[in-house]
Amino acid sequence: MPQALRTFGRVLARHGVALMAWYLGGEALHRVLIELAGVVGGHTTLGGLLLLPLAVAARLVSYVAMYLTVRPSLPHSRREDAGGIREFGSATLAAILPFFAFYTAWGLLDVDQIEFFRIASPIALAESGYEFDQLGDRGGLIGVGVLPVTVLVIALIARLVFARLAGRLPRWTVVIAAYTEVLWTFMLFTLVARWWNGVLEWFAGREVVGWLEGFGGWFTVYITPVAAVWEAVTWLVGILVAALLVPAAWLTVAGVIFGTTFDSTPPFARWGGGAVRGAAVGLARTVVMRLEGLWAAVTVIWRGGPLLYGAFTLAYAAWSLAEQWATRGVLSAIGGHEPWFWVGVFPVVSLAVATVAEPLRVAIVATAYDQVIGRPHAGLDTRPSGIDAEAGDLSGRADVEVEGADGIIGEQEDQLDAVRRRRRDA
Repeated sequence: MPQALRTFGRVLARHGVALMAWYLGGEALHRVLIELAGVVGGHTTLGGLLLLPLAVAARLVSYVAMYLTVRPSLPHSRREDAGGIREFGSATLAAILPFFAFYTAWGLLDVDQIEFFRIASPIALAESGYEFDQLGDRGGLIGVGVLPVTVLVIALIARLVFARLAGRLPRWTVVIAAYTEVLWTFMLFTLVARWWNGVLEWFAGREVVGWLEGFGGWFTVYITPVAAVWEAVTWLVGILVAALLVPAAWLTVAGVIFGTTFDSTPPFARWGGGAVRGAAVGLARTVVMRLEGLWAAVTVIWRGGPLLYGAFTLAYAAWSLAEQWATRGVLSAIGGHEPWFWVGVFPVVSLAVATVAEPLRVAIVATAYDQVIGRPHAGLDTRPSGIDAEAGDLSGRADVEVEGADGIIGEQEDQLDAVRRRRRDA
């Protein structure tokens, strides 16, 4: 515990100002891109749809920068060979999938899309003369249809092409590759969220749901103690889910950004291409490496042990409570005003509190992650963040025979065993 407190204090003392700057920059860019996507969406939904993922990416980039900024102050996670634009780019690519999953699950993607529609729809209505049949491809309404599916497919194909040709393209093309990755991931989660909402709406319209609601109402009226117990259990489950899953999600995102790896050669690395050649092996190996990194990051949650994870969740809960109290305290200090006043002031207050709170959250998550990596029995290590090689790089080695690959892996295992022996002797 004393070491964790020292790490936490070191992170804030050395990087607190930089963390606040990165957070503010990400939020400002996020807001600007939402506005820009909304204005473009008022003229063409497709154009706005191509810009909207960048707003989410702005927040992703800011968090990647925040975690990589504090890495040199983490005693067990820092690396001498880490740093540079290459690590930043690969860490961002690796974090896209888990970050978008968390962003969607917590409802933030819906918030962005609602704001996008709120900005785009008045512009589209004014242009169409307030004739709904004249809207066409305008207004920012995103639904499950041909347009989003087409964008998803084209973006995914483009990403695979970039991965295949990565070794022969200029380095600046990694920006385009990152954009296509963000775009297809954004569209995938958008379509899944729309589909799931449709399923929930369909289920809500079934007769059995009405019958269950009536049954619950009968319990509330005639058997009040049972209803009270049910409500208490439901509330407690919600609290536990929020208290356990949200910190776990942030710990996973941090693990992906830091490039968590297994201390010994994982089963993923033993995958051999066999007779598969060309683009197929490149795609398959890219997927395998992404799964390896994500799985290694997820294992951080339980390999720290129940005591460490329990302390982390308590610290996270204390942070969350302090953030809520700080917001309420500032609002109370300002006092009562008309609704028009709060339209402009409330976002400023929320941003000011978050500017202080977010660096604290990053420090808490990074400290917990570092404590797990430092456990001798965790079996985890870190590397320069992200994926070391894209599919294009791997496809150049696709013609290597399986026996040769096994020999390389065996040599790597021998090197890892030697490293572990030196650690034990030390």
